[in-house]
Amino acid sequence: MPLFSNDLAYEDEHEPAIGVINMPLRQQMVVAGRGLGCWVLPGPDLDLQSGRRARVTERTSLGGARTLMHNPAGWPEELLSALHRRVFLSPSTGMIAALVTGWADAGVIAGPPMGYEDVAPMPVIVTEAGGKVTDLGGTSVLRGDTSVLVTNGRLHDQFVQLVEDLPRSRDWQALVDRD
Repeated sequence: MPLFSNDLAYEDEHEPAIGVINMPLRQQMVVAGRGLGCWVLPGPDLDLQSGRRARVTERTSLGGARTLMHNPAGWPEELLSALHRRVFLSPSTGMIAALVTGWADAGVIAGPPMGYEDVAPMPVIVTEAGGKVTDLGGTSVLRGDTSVLVTNGRLHDQFVQLVEDLPRSRDWQALVDRD
């Protein structure tokens, strides 16, 4: 089970230009360059010649969409329930790789905030594979509310509409004070 990744991004004046997600335990790396596509490199040697082009799914229907979730224990019940009613939710490690290789249609990260360093490689990798990434409100993931919504692009607006008025994280202090 891949429990961690090394995420890198190189930025120029137009935001991230290169994104790399290395998953050493899975012996897989996802690399992308703006305008150059997204590639999955398998194996311990991560040979560029053995890589394959990464592409997202073609799914257009939100109902039953394979949706990966990261850290659902930190999600408010309203968000979890709304998504659970419409999509197929599954726990995730390696969300971005799963999306760009067609294993998943979407992914959601909510609850505790993601740092800029965690999301910086996402825009170039997801976009070059044909998908879309924002926060749950549809704002740039680099300037948004620290939540993450990654989709195959075709489902993005449907997801944003589904969760637009829902809370994005639990009020942990209220839970502690209540007990």
